[in-house]
Amino acid sequence: MVVLLCSAAGCVKPDPADIVRPLESTLGAAVPAAYFAAVSMAALGGRPSPCASVVTPAGSGADVRVEVSLGPGCPPMFGASESGTAVVTGTWTPQLATFVMSFTGLSSGGRPMIVVGIGSMTVAPSSATHLAIAYAEEDILVGTGSAPAAGLAQIAWVVDVDTAGTDDPSDDALAISGGDQTLLAAGGQTPQADVTQVAVADAVFRAGCRRNPTSGFAAVQRAGNLGGGWVLFKFHDACDGTADVAAALAPYELRITDSLPLAFLQQ
Repeated sequence: MVVLLCSAAGCVKPDPADIVRPLESTLGAAVPAAYFAAVSMAALGGRPSPCASVVTPAGSGADVRVEVSLGPGCPPMFGASESGTAVVTGTWTPQLATFVMSFTGLSSGGRPMIVVGIGSMTVAPSSATHLAIAYAEEDILVGTGSAPAAGLAQIAWVVDVDTAGTDDPSDDALAISGGDQTLLAAGGQTPQADVTQVAVADAVFRAGCRRNPTSGFAAVQRAGNLGGGWVLFKFHDACDGTADVAAALAPYELRITDSLPLAFLQQ
């Protein structure tokens, strides 16, 4: 009976890339944001950095500007093959900063960074060795033409950065919580709608590993006539660039107990 059911349904496991892709908007943005925020806070505070250049310092009467160039001599974010320059602008005091980040010139492993920019992010020291980073955004997109479309993206996450009491971002431990919700609707002869929700709970990237969270959970839920399903990820200790599927509903249940690659954090 099991064989017959599998034959009828095809028993084709969903593509791992499709399952983990919604995590990119939270984890894939929060990790580099925390890295560059820590580097910029140290540089603006007058502490030397092998890769940060303060172009416009605080107190000059203009917004601050810090350029962080990845490459030889700069502590790695994901691995040794990173290159390019990130531009961090905004306002800064030792107690509170508001940053806008542009990652358009960055690549990792020869591939452009997925995130191209982060705006309106607040950074504040929460203790002598910790930074608290908060980000929230709401975008509304409306298309025109023969097949009009509308979209709403809501993103919010917080990161606790444990700097270990140093200005070296490669020894930082990051704890990320938050998520996003995306609603897409397309018109035409066959209207289509899709809702994707992501929730992340205390996903920890420990010093020495940026390939995957080493603890915590994340849930992804999708509904609509473009597809549907639910999956719960449990992150594990091994720094192997994968996430474990702890539970799932159709069509993702065929992936339960699998470890799926988080390719957006790998070299």
